[in-house]
Amino acid sequence: MRRLFSTLLLLATVMPSMATTVPERASLHIPTLKNQISQVWPSVPLPASLAGQVEQETCPSLTHKKCWNPRTELKTDREYGFGLGQITVTSRFNNFEEAKKLDVKLKSWQWEERYDPARQLRALVLMNRVAFMKLSFAADYERMAFMFSAYNGGLGGVMQDRRLALSKGAAPNKWFGNVEIYSFKSKTKARGYGQSFFEVNRGYVRNVLKVRMQKYQPFF
Repeated sequence: MRRLFSTLLLLATVMPSMATTVPERASLHIPTLKNQISQVWPSVPLPASLAGQVEQETCPSLTHKKCWNPRTELKTDREYGFGLGQITVTSRFNNFEEAKKLDVKLKSWQWEERYDPARQLRALVLMNRVAFMKLSFAADYERMAFMFSAYNGGLGGVMQDRRLALSKGAAPNKWFGNVEIYSFKSKTKARGYGQSFFEVNRGYVRNVLKVRMQKYQPFF
């Protein structure tokens, strides 16, 4: 699932202060995120990375009104994304409806209630967990990298890229320096994105794990 809003985040320069500054609104929703993790995925490796993911999905800057805001939306002629996990709906797929199938507590989630942060974060944790369980070929840190790539660009794309990496002599079970380098995703700058889909996806993983996650570790 490609997250269009995430592409906008990659356009901003990553300042050194991002490593230590926690967005003000994050303090409102980190307890909810921790609660959802404890309920549906207590064994998640690197739980702080899921907070980094929320930042990646919602924060054009750490002081922007959309940062950690459950009412954050992106509307284009291509797709609609909303909330702390930027759940995406397009003409081809509806991740809101798919998320509702993952858990009994999400089954009754109505479109009019889509801005509920607890259910948004529950969906984010569950969607990540589903991908993680299908990526058992990799060790935890690498597995999380594959998982974030899948959240942003689709699990099918991850598997295709693994096969391509193997054909190039790279290790298909390792992300950094291996599958990270090879992809069938377009490397041509996409209209309205400012980057290619390849750059968006690879930047997503690196931003979450190597830039944004660290500041949230004390909370977890």
